Amino acid sequence: MNKFYPAFLILVFIVGSFNLHAQDQQTLTLEESIEIAKQNSPLSRAANFALISSKWRYKSFQADLLPSLDLDGDVPGFNRAITSNRLDDGSTVYQEESQSQSSVNLSINQNIMPTGGRLSLSSGINRLILFDRGVDGENVYFWQSTPLVATYFQPLFQFNSLKWRNKTEPLRYQIAQKQYVEDMEDLAFNTTQSFFDFLLAKINVEVAEFNVTVNDSIYNISRGRYQVGSIAENDLLQSELALRNAENSLTTSLLNFERAEENFKALLGIPDETQVNVNAPEEAPELNIDVDRALQLARENNSTSLEFELNEIQANQAYDQARKEAGFSATLQASYGLNQTSEDFDQLYNDPQNRQFFTLGFQVPIFNWGKNTAEIQAARNQQAATANTIAYQKLQFDLNVRSTVREFSQLRDQVELAKVSDEIADRRYNVAQNRYLIGKIDVTNLFIAQNEKDSARRSYVQALRNYWTGYYNLRRLTLFDFENNQPITADLD
Repeated sequence: MNKFYPAFLILVFIVGSFNLHAQDQQTLTLEESIEIAKQNSPLSRAANFALISSKWRYKSFQADLLPSLDLDGDVPGFNRAITSNRLDDGSTVYQEESQSQSSVNLSINQNIMPTGGRLSLSSGINRLILFDRGVDGENVYFWQSTPLVATYFQPLFQFNSLKWRNKTEPLRYQIAQKQYVEDMEDLAFNTTQSFFDFLLAKINVEVAEFNVTVNDSIYNISRGRYQVGSIAENDLLQSELALRNAENSLTTSLLNFERAEENFKALLGIPDETQVNVNAPEEAPELNIDVDRALQLARENNSTSLEFELNEIQANQAYDQARKEAGFSATLQASYGLNQTSEDFDQLYNDPQNRQFFTLGFQVPIFNWGKNTAEIQAARNQQAATANTIAYQKLQFDLNVRSTVREFSQLRDQVELAKVSDEIADRRYNVAQNRYLIGKIDVTNLFIAQNEKDSARRSYVQALRNYWTGYYNLRRLTLFDFENNQPITADLD
């Protein structure tokens, strides 16, 4: 009979307020606990929202590479003022003017990623109204149209941020996708730890309540033997002390159990009113994992490798930006199009005239007390520092993977040894208890056997904990399911 899964009916008898067998109760295995955590845990929802945020950030970058359609303009504005006007004879008069002006412009803009330039095609119309300026005091309308204007803006010898973003943003999104899977494996790892914390707390309660019952019987037997003079008072006091310590241990174990249960339910997203129970894994699967293969999987699947690449690109980007901003730069802007003006809207698009615009601006740093040189040298040395840091971090990552695999290969043997030790200690205690009842050993040897039994039982659960936490730690490093021999993926849609 599996001695690790007794029901908690005795706990209800000892501490009725603990109420472990409430009507709404779940009994979970390790695998079920992990699945519930991935579905309901606040940490899983946080990971999902982080992935969605990264997805929209990447979509925003992709939109920067596509044409944009913009509409801008001014709503009718009104201006009334007294202005000075110079007449043909050279004299100046002051006149009151009232006017309204409005405009609307539609443009298509396209960023040119390889060069960092921008191409724009636009069409617009303007209207000017002069109030009470006609011959008979009527309003005068002036219209101006630009049926089509093509404009090209090109920075020269300048930092091209869009080109660098084309390298970093896809990489960021790949990292976010892998990070989501890693977050799920982190959650599985944390759930495994919490699962065994809860399981160990449960076993400690079972051990404590069993010890209270047994030590109470031993104390009663010792009292009877003391009364007939077959044992000394020291043995009686030792039995009573063991009983009091067992009762104190039970109280502490119950408090720890309640805390472990609350933490376990909070991690899994289980309501407080739901009572849960856990069953220990029945076995530790035998997995033969090759160190070199695990290292290769970790390099291919873990987001750390992509983060190394991203850090290197960002260092190169900072150096390129410092170098470009410190040197000669220019800006070229040219446009060509058609425009026309008319007092009659119907004639506004007849025989449009050419419109050209060209400008070339430049900036040449002459002297700034060595600031540009300092910026370049700082970026260059930061680039070198990043490269050396990445080389060391890669080495540490490889060592961590290798060490994790080697340690894991020993964990199953430890589980088997702990299981055998637990069975031996349990049999030894039963023998010691029977020998004590017939007076063949003293109470000291009985308590030694009892402590060894309790210690062996906890050691077995701890060995199971080490195995499964080691397994899920290896999964989150490699993002590979070694039981099913397949990569760990997630639904990212």
